[in-house]
Amino acid sequence: MKKRPEVTAITRQHIMDAFWSLYKEKRIEKISINEITRISGNNRTTFYHYFLDVYDLLEQLEIELLEELNGELKKQFEEIKVEFSEPIDFRFVFNFITPIFLKYEEKLFILLGSHGDQKFSEMLRSRMKENLVTFTTIPADTKYIDYIINFIYSSMIGMLSFWYERNHDISEKEFIELAPTLIAYGVLGFGQNNS
Repeated sequence: MKKRPEVTAITRQHIMDAFWSLYKEKRIEKISINEITRISGNNRTTFYHYFLDVYDLLEQLEIELLEELNGELKKQFEEIKVEFSEPIDFRFVFNFITPIFLKYEEKLFILLGSHGDQKFSEMLRSRMKENLVTFTTIPADTKYIDYIINFIYSSMIGMLSFWYERNHDISEKEFIELAPTLIAYGVLGFGQNNS
């Protein structure tokens, strides 16, 4: 008798949730399949029905998170059809990207953090580049495009990560004012534009 698709999806999700509860606390090489199956209430055979090993589980989790995140970013970009003038209005970008990142922030910043996966960071950067190039007036053939996109990505992720680490010690409104202003004008220009 075949299992219903919704039952298998729930079982798979329970295994992923059990893994995530462990991954939040320790590095992947310290996580065993026995721990995952004990927490999820499944056996090893069930685990292997869905995943090859803990690394495959992490990769599937990352891919699903990126797909969800990318889908929401694309939807936002398409709804507003961003048209940047020079210089890029980072405040506008942060205004619609911040709520999306807040929705996924725990997983996102653990995966980008000290025991996260470098490959995930590279995939996220690539997806952000696709969105920024596709839905803005930054042409893909712009000189130094990779540097420009890397600057935007690193600045945004760095500011969002720092805000997350500090438990949102300033309001979302303050953050959306501060972060893009720093990115657009730099430290030296920040004082001149906020006086």
